[in-house]
Amino acid sequence: MPRTSKPIIGIVSCAKELRGYQIQAVNSFYLTAVKDFGGLPIMLAPDMTKEDSEHLVGLCDGFLFPGSHSNVAPHRYFASHAEPHKDEARDELAFTLIRQGIDKGIPCLGICRGFQEMNVALGGSLNPAVHDSGFNDHRESKVEDFAQKYAPSHAVLVEKQGLFERWLVENHWQTTTEFVVNTLHNQGVEKLAPQLNVEAIAADGLVEAFSLSGHKFFVGVQWHPEWEAKTNPFSQILFKEFIMAASV
Repeated sequence: MPRTSKPIIGIVSCAKELRGYQIQAVNSFYLTAVKDFGGLPIMLAPDMTKEDSEHLVGLCDGFLFPGSHSNVAPHRYFASHAEPHKDEARDELAFTLIRQGIDKGIPCLGICRGFQEMNVALGGSLNPAVHDSGFNDHRESKVEDFAQKYAPSHAVLVEKQGLFERWLVENHWQTTTEFVVNTLHNQGVEKLAPQLNVEAIAADGLVEAFSLSGHKFFVGVQWHPEWEAKTNPFSQILFKEFIMAASV
């Protein structure tokens, strides 16, 4: 099958129920962001066999693990608390593709739930309610207006001599120490997987971004860079670097 000149980005979808119908869904913000930076997005439905998922490695040039209102099943990181918002089919596909992405060197970008999936897949754990554990309240606003819901909320502090700092230097930022992000999550990193490098933290110490050394592109962020990605300065860098890595 002839390949497109654009890198194909597989975006893991979520199982939803709408008026009694079972559907697979991906917020259009993710699709738009991939397209705006030169990628060709395709939705990957979790309801597939292991053999099916292996075919995706040959089809996709990159994987995007998006946010969701569902959470990673606690047993995935050896926790036992009740979790009413699970999507275990998505867990299974995401964890399979994360492992394949690492083994095959396929660029991977994780956002919010995807960031948490990456951490757990590599042996890390999650805190189900960071606002009850000494951190600030990172949960999304209850307002309906997206511009308010996704508005910049707090600064993240960039780790010295990391990937993000290098990106900021290369793009001639006035400061390479911090930038402001939105926040729409109740869970967060409890224990960071040993292989991952912290790229940015919130002022309260919560891990907000990480990368994997030695990989072409394996980056996770806790915030939502897909919102207005075409005009947000750091989102521009993040998606540009992701699509560039998937193009090689």
